[in-house]
Amino acid sequence: MTTQPRGRWWRLVLGTITLLLLAPIGLGLVGVALAALLVAAGLRQPRERWAAAAAAGVGLAATVLPSGDTLVAALGAYTLIVAAAFTAYALLAPAGVLRQAWRATSTGIVGLALLGLVLRGPGFWNELHWNVVREASSAFRMMVQLQPESYSVFEPLVRSFAGAYPALVILWTLAALALAWQWHTRLALVPLGPPLGAFRDFRFGDQWVWGLVIALLVWAVPKLTLLKGVALNLGVVLGTLYLLRGAAIVVAITAGVGVPAWTLVVGAIVASVLVVPLLILVPSLWTLGVFDTWLAFRQRRVGRPTVQ
Repeated sequence: MTTQPRGRWWRLVLGTITLLLLAPIGLGLVGVALAALLVAAGLRQPRERWAAAAAAGVGLAATVLPSGDTLVAALGAYTLIVAAAFTAYALLAPAGVLRQAWRATSTGIVGLALLGLVLRGPGFWNELHWNVVREASSAFRMMVQLQPESYSVFEPLVRSFAGAYPALVILWTLAALALAWQWHTRLALVPLGPPLGAFRDFRFGDQWVWGLVIALLVWAVPKLTLLKGVALNLGVVLGTLYLLRGAAIVVAITAGVGVPAWTLVVGAIVASVLVVPLLILVPSLWTLGVFDTWLAFRQRRVGRPTVQ
C-alpha cells in the first residue's frame, strides 16, 4: 500500500536550502542517504530512479571529490558510513527517525575512528583537530581583515569553534538525515516508513536531561579537565535539541490559539537581524525545552500527547 507523506514541498525545499546555508557540507549526506533510501525502497517508478540517480550524483560529487586534505577525506568517509548505516537500520531495525539518526551517527563515529586508526595510526584524531583549527583560523582571519577591532576575540573564537566542531558535525548529520528521510517519503512509491511528524510535536526522551546535568557538572569540577571537551560537545548537541523542543512548544501553543505560523517565522527573522531580541529568545526557548521534561506544556495546553 502506498504511504501518503505529510507536509508540503516548499517546507522540504526551504529546509534543504537552510541546511546548505548553515552547513554546506551536509549536501553530500543528504544526496547519498536519499539515494540509498530510494534504492532500498525499491525504485518502482521512473521518478524514483531519476531521483535516486540525481541524488547519488550530487551526493557522491560533494563527498568523494579528490582532496589531499585529511579533514575533507575523513568527512567523506564518515558521510558514506552514516548513509549506509541509516539505510540499513531503516531496513533491519526500524524505529523513530531521530533514533535511527542517532544510531547511524554513532556508527559513523565508531567506523571513522576504526578507519582512521588503521590508515593513519593513533594520532588520527589529533590530526583532524589541527586541520579544524587551521580551517577555522583561515575563516576567522578573513573576518578580522574586514573588522580589525575583532582581533581580540580571534583566538577564543578559533579555540571554541575547533573544540565544538564534533558537535556541529553531529547536528548537521541529524538535520541531513531528517531531510533525506523526508525527501524519500515524498519521492518513493512505498517508503520504508512514515514521514516525520509535525514540528510542533517534536520531542525526545526525557532521560537526555541528565546529559545536560553531567555536562554542567564536568565543567564545574576543575579536576575533570580531560572530560571538558566531551562535555562541551554533549552540551552543544543537547542544548540545540532542547532549543528546538522549546520552539516546538511555542509553535504548538500559538497554533492552538490561532496564531499563523508565518508570524513566528517573521518574528524569528527580525530577532536574528536585531541580535538583542535573539539574546533573550534563545535562552528562553532553551529553558522552555528543558522544563518541558517535567511540565509537559503541550499536553497541558493543547490536550494531546506529543510524539517522539
